[in-house]
Amino acid sequence: MIDLYYWPTANGLKIGILLEELGAQYQLLPVNIRQGEQKFASFQQISGNGRIPAIVDHRAAGGPMSLFESGAILNYLADGAGRFLPPAGSVERQRVQEWLFWQVGHVTPYLSQLQVFREKAPEPIAFALDLLHSEALRLYGVLEQRLARHPFVAGEYSIADMAIFPWIQPMRHGIVLAEYPHIRAWREAIKARPAVQRAYAKGREVAPAERSLILE
Repeated sequence: MIDLYYWPTANGLKIGILLEELGAQYQLLPVNIRQGEQKFASFQQISGNGRIPAIVDHRAAGGPMSLFESGAILNYLADGAGRFLPPAGSVERQRVQEWLFWQVGHVTPYLSQLQVFREKAPEPIAFALDLLHSEALRLYGVLEQRLARHPFVAGEYSIADMAIFPWIQPMRHGIVLAEYPHIRAWREAIKARPAVQRAYAKGREVAPAERSLILE
């Protein structure tokens, strides 16, 4: 059994998607970040950074093992299952890793800040909005170019797609998805996957008002 400490934000959803794709036995343990539950000492013993998602794998050799950081969790779960991550040493595995790290290092930091400044700033800050929107356009452009050549970012559907997909929320970013036909086709293909639908449905059971759950 795997415990998933979670809130249905983009970072939380990516782990839910993988667990559903794997057909793993897991339980959702909501951590309400809107009420500050990620600051509880009990949670920070599991997630050293005090952020969701985190897991406790009760199947691990030697006893339960906790793990935080979404990229690390995706690698661990996919590697253990032998699915959605090619074998060690292969070129295909490195392709998955480069796009996974692209999501962690570029997509999350910039798109999350853009969402904050668009949705939560007491008043518009033109410099921040212009800077972050320009970077969002660049990132969408990078993804569009990649998907123009491949159906999924690393060739085959993988944890890299699962990591990127929940972050592509064009309405929140002020982006017209019609201008990115390859991203739109990729999103539609992933949205249609039963595991993805189940992951989002479980997220709505936890917090139906979360903006990340809107699949426009």
